[in-house]
Amino acid sequence: MKRHGAATQAAWDFSRIEEFWARFSPLSPYGKDEKDARHVLADRGAIEALYDGTEAALALFRDLEGDPASLDRISYHLRRLPRLSLKRPEKGQSWDLVELFQVKKFLANYRALLGLVGEGCRSRFGLSFGSTALAAALDLGGPDAETFYISDAYDPRLKELRKGLADVDKELAACKAAAAARAAERHGLDFAGRDFLVVPNSALRDLELDRTAFAVEPYDDSSCLVRLQPGEDELALAARRDALVEAERGVEEAVLDRLSALVIEELPALGRYVAAITAFDLARARAELVPALGLVRPRLSEPGDAPLSLAQGRYLPCAWECESLGLRYAPLDLELRERAAVVFGSNMGGKTVALETLVFMQVLAQAGFFVPAASFEAPVAPLIHYVGELKRTTLKDRPEGEGLSGFGFEIRSFVEAWEESREGAFMVLDEFARTTSSHEAEAILTAVIAALVGRPGLRSVFSTHFRGVERLSGVRYLRVRGLDREAARCTICDDEAEPLRERIRRINGMMEYGLVDDAGPGPGGSDAVAIASLLGLDRGIVARAEEIYDRHS
Repeated sequence: MKRHGAATQAAWDFSRIEEFWARFSPLSPYGKDEKDARHVLADRGAIEALYDGTEAALALFRDLEGDPASLDRISYHLRRLPRLSLKRPEKGQSWDLVELFQVKKFLANYRALLGLVGEGCRSRFGLSFGSTALAAALDLGGPDAETFYISDAYDPRLKELRKGLADVDKELAACKAAAAARAAERHGLDFAGRDFLVVPNSALRDLELDRTAFAVEPYDDSSCLVRLQPGEDELALAARRDALVEAERGVEEAVLDRLSALVIEELPALGRYVAAITAFDLARARAELVPALGLVRPRLSEPGDAPLSLAQGRYLPCAWECESLGLRYAPLDLELRERAAVVFGSNMGGKTVALETLVFMQVLAQAGFFVPAASFEAPVAPLIHYVGELKRTTLKDRPEGEGLSGFGFEIRSFVEAWEESREGAFMVLDEFARTTSSHEAEAILTAVIAALVGRPGLRSVFSTHFRGVERLSGVRYLRVRGLDREAARCTICDDEAEPLRERIRRINGMMEYGLVDDAGPGPGGSDAVAIASLLGLDRGIVARAEEIYDRHS
């Protein structure tokens, strides 16, 4: 089963945390790699260290609040950091020019960052620098971080060899210019810096070409290609140039070998720099989200049966969606000391959103993020598991899942979750066993809840609309507040032309979101029937449904 560390893929998808993740913006290639890995941790110490990093980055933001230019430069240098290869080259090989340029560019931007982040961040993230000799050597290869070449400063022979090459090139150019001038003067052939000319055969026959000065070869049926033939002086200069080039290449390769040896010696330090910059970049990106989204630091406890507490928890994917539709969004409050909870409620009442909110908070907290709430306290879960509709597609792709009904998929989903949760877990089950009859579902739900409550270190939260589930010791029974039935009766609309979005907005306005303890059958009447009426179901059908519901309640 695919996981993101401590969270299953199903829990990840159910929480819609990917919508939050899209706003998480590390800038370095190393930070982006970590973002793409989507780590969810189960070690409290490691998670708290990420929280501490976020706090350090927030302190940096406060220190630089009056200096936006420095904040911009920090972002600039993080973006300019290249990806380094930290592997030793194979025996007998050296880093090439491009690879050494990447090391130079990394060190230049890394050093610039150290001067911007302050002592607190340098100490917190291990942002130190000790590769002075390597940096000085690479800095000889260009005046800034964006250039690198084998300059004359690396070896005194290079200056002499390159001067010799320049002199030879001048002499070669003079030889070619003189030959072109002779061709123009004697034969009217204007090469004008070109290497060859295409001459009509008829014109060529009229010329008494000096075969020692020209090379002639067929071009097509009507013309020939004419080149200037190098003389003895030009050939001697070309040979001399080849020798100088070969000598220059040998010196440059020796320089590359020396620089590569320096890099190899500094590989452990470079690895430390990469780790430090990765931690800082991730902390900076996490800290940016804190004021932007109104996040707070979670309070974590060791895995086990500690309470789960959420105050004014905002399930951001839902909140953003409500905002885009002009709908009201209600945060979630929950204090759960029991090891299991069952949430009752009709469809559209908010019970699934309550579960999504809890999974969203747990995954976010264990991924090292602050959370959108007034407060959130929870034990670290060895595994965050979801059992529900999303599991069907996961199992369907597996050969052993072929041929299962919807109910079969649900059961197999739970079997996998049960087997994987032996060391403890936070498990949510949304409308479990909904694909079978109510009597059977209530029996299965009761048995599953009892089994989960009996497993140490496991906390589970169920949603269901089956109210015949047995009441067990150690289980909290809750219900969504549901529809304001009086408001619904007063605002039932017979206007069939009313846009659906407007009807949904009215229903949303009449919903009383939030969880309360379920001490009995709940308010009279059916939320589902009332909502169906508000959505335009025929009034006669609605009346008949209400009569039947009341008779069987």
